[in-house]
Amino acid sequence: MSRHPSRRQDDLPDSAAPSRLAGAERSAFVGRLQTILTHWPSADRLARAMGVSPSAFRKWLKGEAEPSRERLVALARAAGVGVAWLAEGEGPAPVFEAMSGSRRRQRAPEPEASFDPAQFVLLPKHPEAAAAGAATPPAPPAAGFIALRHDWVRSACGVDPENLLLELAAGDSMLPTIRHGDTMLVDTGDRGVGTFGIYVLEIHGQRLVKRVQRKHDGSLVLISDNPVYQPDVVGKTEAASVTVIGRVVWIGGAI
Repeated sequence: MSRHPSRRQDDLPDSAAPSRLAGAERSAFVGRLQTILTHWPSADRLARAMGVSPSAFRKWLKGEAEPSRERLVALARAAGVGVAWLAEGEGPAPVFEAMSGSRRRQRAPEPEASFDPAQFVLLPKHPEAAAAGAATPPAPPAAGFIALRHDWVRSACGVDPENLLLELAAGDSMLPTIRHGDTMLVDTGDRGVGTFGIYVLEIHGQRLVKRVQRKHDGSLVLISDNPVYQPDVVGKTEAASVTVIGRVVWIGGAI
């Protein structure tokens, strides 16, 4: 058991040791992070999209820590850039306006000048697809933002609007609760799996949405609502490497 139970697991690997990068390399890496951030509403939003705490991400931006290999891959996937370019500046620079492949990213238009951040939270409309069974991931929506009123988020979802993340579901393992292509709002502030509920997880690089039950021995039981799928058990040792993106608090989709 950790001697620092109040600290989040995603803070530990990156901030527990001083940066290994030389000054020039560290500055270049921070510069690449800043380039990526020009295509996101905020650093906090990007941090949550890749499954780390905003505080850990800000340490990378300040050059105070560097991401682990797993976090680097997660960041590259969330941002839609190559790992080699992100880590070393090698290979072609990403073209955010027209990237190819399943991780396609497009530059999102600037929000309207009339947008009031005190009343609305902006969610990027280029979510990851969380697998709910074997299926082709749904095509991501057009680039841009979805704006949700803070008061609606608090009343309908019961969470802090700044902790929300937008995800798409892919597959049929969570039927009838969640259908292929449904939009999910995820509370990234709930990552401890302290209560039985539906969570978005990352296991061995795969993003999943499942009901999750934490056992007393530290293992996790991943349960599908579709009875065709059998529960999966993630042992205590392997559970330590599972990244909990957050708890699903709202689901919506076409009729």
